[in-house]
Amino acid sequence: MAWGLEIAPDRIRLCRADLRRGRIHLRRAAEAPLPSGLVQASVKDANVTDAAALTKALHDLGRRAGCRGWVRVALPDPVFILRTIATEELPEDREAARRFLCWQARDLLPFSPEHARLDFVKAGSGPDGRVRLTCLIANERILAEYERILHGADLLPAALDARSVALAQAASALLAFPSVGLLTADGARATLLVVQEGRPRLWRILAADEAARENGVRLIREVADSLAFFREAEDVGPVKHLFVHGMGHRTAEVASGLARWLELPVSVLDLSAALTSGARPRGLADELTRWGAALGAAIRPW
Repeated sequence: MAWGLEIAPDRIRLCRADLRRGRIHLRRAAEAPLPSGLVQASVKDANVTDAAALTKALHDLGRRAGCRGWVRVALPDPVFILRTIATEELPEDREAARRFLCWQARDLLPFSPEHARLDFVKAGSGPDGRVRLTCLIANERILAEYERILHGADLLPAALDARSVALAQAASALLAFPSVGLLTADGARATLLVVQEGRPRLWRILAADEAARENGVRLIREVADSLAFFREAEDVGPVKHLFVHGMGHRTAEVASGLARWLELPVSVLDLSAALTSGARPRGLADELTRWGAALGAAIRPW
């Protein structure tokens, strides 16, 4: 049973969970708020304005939850770049493959490819026969900043992942479609993630605060435009279902608007169906779904 940690701009969440017969078993959970502006997610600029304050908050949370040692961590999506890269060949050695893909992605990066940290999964082959690889890329300097803070809090980062990718992992039993979309908000931003055959394929980060203005019309249009772009430019098949998550009391309203606009099934993501039944751990908020990223980090299989 592993520990999963989410570091969000407004709070930190820590839980201990594992996957049993396709359902998540949650053992412990604790969370704590963060001061506004402490974590400012960026792919190229420093993310933490007060490292000592975040270290203390993480140390106190870990002590309260009884966690010391290895944790799998979900960081805000804007820390990462998610891209699909096509290539005719790939080195067999995984480290050599990472270096090769960093070079292939050099024009997509706002920093030098030598400073990139990249992980990848195979995403099948395209019509041209080239191998497609979904790559999650971050700035080594930014990730090292988080790792130093975690070490200072007596936590050892086993893996650093993107929030929406971790959420999709927690919801994998619900995302059982050949191609499915997940629209998840985190503060002022929302991520539209497309998952194909259980693997993250690509995303677009949007302005979530539009959901609180104009009745969410602009956000709905941007989701529709993004899905059309994915089909035409990225050769992504039509999404069969869309799940909406993390928009507070507007979540159902946004889901309803998307269903009318897109003319496809749209549901509010409810992670309670993915968890085993039983007593809820102390410290767990009533809304299980907002623990999705921490849960997904904890059950991460690789």
